[in-house]
Amino acid sequence: MLVDTTSNTAARSHWDEFYAGRKTGKHAPRYPSQFAAFAVNELIGIDTLIEFGCGNGRDSEFFGSYGLDVLAMDASAAAIEACKNGGASPQIEYRQVNVSEARPHVADFLKARNQRLPVAVYARFFLHAITPEEQSEFLDMLSQLLPRDSIALFEYRTVGDESDRKEFGKHYRRFLDHSGLLDSLVSRGFVVEYEIENRGLAKYRNEDAMVGRCVARKA
Repeated sequence: MLVDTTSNTAARSHWDEFYAGRKTGKHAPRYPSQFAAFAVNELIGIDTLIEFGCGNGRDSEFFGSYGLDVLAMDASAAAIEACKNGGASPQIEYRQVNVSEARPHVADFLKARNQRLPVAVYARFFLHAITPEEQSEFLDMLSQLLPRDSIALFEYRTVGDESDRKEFGKHYRRFLDHSGLLDSLVSRGFVVEYEIENRGLAKYRNEDAMVGRCVARKA
């Protein structure tokens, strides 16, 4: 989760407490998400990945195990501390970063590499954890900073999931209009290469969320 609004102070406290449980294994699963298993097959020809809202690092570590250089960011201090103390792969760099502060981190990370080579941006259950204004600024940043042919891989809860029971209870989350997000990407110069909205993509215990997925390439 990557949140930076006063209204979401309680949400950040929630996630700090949530991820502090990583050491005891009581909360978030440690195995890669279904989306990460899907996404890794889309990374042909790409060796660098930037993850927003990395949480306990389970997907970052999965991508690192395939030899990718990873910058993984999250607003939760507890999440990043747990990731750093959890035996992270050497090619993974974890940083505590709020979404409003992400631009210089992304710019510096890209500058340290060949900026003309495409990279991947990965964000699972991140877009619905930030405000509409933050989402707009976030997509603008990607449009302006990412090299041509970079890809963005997103998974997020959609409006069809709003009334469903949640395994992790109540905390700050939005429910996105799937088509609206795709339009936002296209308007910023991305080409949507794959998209789907359905259940069965992010099932966890008794929760089968209605989610959207998309893969978009920077034109």
